[in-house]
Formats: sequence, structure tokens, C-alpha cells
Amino acid sequence: MEEIKKALQNYNIKEKDPIVLLRESGDNFVYIVGEKYKKVLRISRRLPIEDIKFEYEAVKHLSNGGMIVPKWLMTISGDFYTLINGNIAVLFDFLDGHHIEVDKDHLPSATQAYNAGKGLGFMSNISFGFKSSSSRKRNIFSEFERALTHSKVFAEQFEGGREFIDQVKQAITFGNAQKEIEGFIHNDYRPGNVFFDDKDEFAGIIDFDWSCNGPLIKDLALAVVEWSFPDGKTEPNFTLFDSFLEGYNSVATNKWLKDEKLYSWIKFTTLSDAATYFCDLAEDSTSTKKIIRSYMYRKYIFFSNL
Repeated sequence: MEEIKKALQNYNIKEKDPIVLLRESGDNFVYIVGEKYKKVLRISRRLPIEDIKFEYEAVKHLSNGGMIVPKWLMTISGDFYTLINGNIAVLFDFLDGHHIEVDKDHLPSATQAYNAGKGLGFMSNISFGFKSSSSRKRNIFSEFERALTHSKVFAEQFEGGREFIDQVKQAITFGNAQKEIEGFIHNDYRPGNVFFDDKDEFAGIIDFDWSCNGPLIKDLALAVVEWSFPDGKTEPNFTLFDSFLEGYNSVATNKWLKDEKLYSWIKFTTLSDAATYFCDLAEDSTSTKKIIRSYMYRKYIFFSNL
């Protein structure tokens, strides 16, 4: 905590305490700084400086285009990041609004799904053709490539591991064969990253650390599933699926149909998310879970069987 307090001296902000841990993941530590003038501090565990710069330029591009995103704060010396214990840390303004609780027992309303879709559609218009001066190591194949480095582990130690690796190879072949409209994609447009106002209108988007350049349809494919097919459910709520897609298409310049192409990209993106989970297990020497089974993989199987 002392290292965090020291790093915050690099910023001209009104409050530098209290510092409260909001969440921790394999990618980040996220803290709330202050009470009246709240800021959000994110300490990255994995991302190199090139990826952070890409994210900074993308968020600035979205803000200039009218997208509601947290303002990225600069240090007193004009840098877009600082260091805490050798890890890159960035500071944002706190974004007002509330999240929609979505799980197997709590679904969004059709209006909320529609407005969330509108938010993503608007973002896709702004992000179309975005270019950064910094290369982004992450791309839409990153988690598949990570899985392939563990092919032997999956084949020899995981129940269903050989089939999973075959599916990964098929997804890579599919992705490389597509010629889609590309731009900046959020890559994690889930209910927990979207804010609403008191009237359930879209009020902003956060958490761009999984963002990259890629096919705009991939962003839609993940989002439409996450807003209609919560973990623990056995199938999507297609009313919500349709509402999200309708909201997206109501504002997006590039529109998509509920067809085989969208389903194929849903398979691609759900398998990619499942690969992240399985790779974490493969890299965890203390884990005893050696079965290719997860919520996202279940969603992949569902759409594979349509």
C-alpha cells in the first residue's frame, strides 16, 4: 500500500486516500482512490507498455468521438502511466452510473439489452478503422495460440483435451479465412463493464485492457451471448439476444444478421474465452481440475449444435 501511495504523488488529484481494493484478477489489481473525488487505479500484471499505449490511444479516440469512457489521467510530468513495484499502473476518473446484475437468476430487461446493444453499435462506428502508433501484442488469436503451446498438456492430462485442441485449430483456420470489417474492439463487452443511468440508458463503458484491433463482428458475437446467455443457463434467452442485436443495428453503420456467420463468430469467441480458462488451469501446478469443461465452453457447444 505504501508503494501505491508513493505512486499517487505523481498525480495532481484532490484525494490520495482512502485506497480500497475493488477487485483482483489474473490480469489486474483495481483500486478505488478517494471518496468525494473518486479515481480508479489499475495495476496491470501482464500488459507491456506497448499494449498500455495502444489502450490509451484507443480510449482517447473513443472519447474524442463522443463515446462515454472514463477519462485517462496523466501524471504531473505528462506520462500516461506510472510504475508500482515494477508493474504499469494507470489512473482514471470514476464513471458514474450502475451495472446490471446478470446471472442465471437475474436477466436484463429487453430494454436494457437493447440499450447495451446501441452502446456497442455506437462504439463500433467510432472505432472503425482506428490505428494506433503503438503495436498491440494481443489479437483475436492470442488465447488460441496460448492454448497450442500447451497442446501436449491438454492431450495427455485433460479429459477432452485432444478434441479441444482440434477445435482450437479449426477456429484459427476459420478466423484466418474471414474478410471482415475491422477496427478497434473492446473484446470484453459484458454487463459488468457497461454502465447505465437511472432510466436504463447507456451511460458508459470501462475496462479496455482486453481490447485490440479486430473484426467488429467479434465484439458483437461475444456481447450478444453475454447479455442473453448467463453462466449457469443451458441456452440463451433469444428474446434478449434479438433485443441486443436490434439495438446494435439501430445505430451501427455496419449491420449484422442473426445468421450462420454470426453464429460462427459466436463459436469463435466463446471458444477463445474458454481457452483462457483452460490455459490458466494448465499453467497452475496446484490445480486438480483436468476436464475440458467451463461455462464458456458449454456456450460454444450449444452454438456448435445449432
